[in-house]
Amino acid sequence: MNEIMNDFSQWMKQTTGLSDSSIYKYSRAVINISKDMHKIGVIRKQLYEMNSIELDLAIQLILKNVDFIDKNNRGNNMYSSSLKQFRCYRINTEEANLNQSALDVIKKDTSISITERESLIKSRVGQGTFRSALLEKYHCSCVVTGITIKSLLIASHIKPWSVCSNEERLSTENGLLLCANYDKLFDSGLISFDDNRKIIVSRYVDEANKKRLFLSKDIFANITISNEMKHNFEYHRDVVFLK
Repeated sequence: MNEIMNDFSQWMKQTTGLSDSSIYKYSRAVINISKDMHKIGVIRKQLYEMNSIELDLAIQLILKNVDFIDKNNRGNNMYSSSLKQFRCYRINTEEANLNQSALDVIKKDTSISITERESLIKSRVGQGTFRSALLEKYHCSCVVTGITIKSLLIASHIKPWSVCSNEERLSTENGLLLCANYDKLFDSGLISFDDNRKIIVSRYVDEANKKRLFLSKDIFANITISNEMKHNFEYHRDVVFLK
């Protein structure tokens, strides 16, 4: 535990601009949440023992727990913020193992047919029906920049893959076609979009990096937001986006 939590603290120091006292509070908050939720049976193992896929599933359960909600309200949302930071840390430090973990989850799911399992596996690695459907839907163009070079376009899930139903994992209403920079920003919770398609930029992206990334408040995604997509964006803003 100590090694992972120390690494988490160092990651926050290098990437977030948080004060040392805030970093300490966030690190302690994750440990306390983990102990509390494990003790009452909400999660089966400690948060720092989980990979990022397991963590997404755990966070979804934790955020619905009445004890956590009460504690988070009394703490002015510090506990939910610490979970988002820990999620972001895990995603950014575990990239190499993420796809294999996801594929293992699919392969063990005997509730779906072999054909559907193959389709989900292909969609996870970005070569299947999900990517093809998004390329068609968005005319092979990044919904933010308009870039049309296929090799630079990534099929991004709005509601994270790990907490989706199999239907949501393949639904184009849960997908955006984004170039690499925007995909990484979106997946890490550093940007999101409101119900009017307008970009929301996390306070953890400083002004200098906003300029380097050409981020401004005037950016709109070239999409049509359905009720299903609206629901997925709400999830992203509530659970993934770093406010």
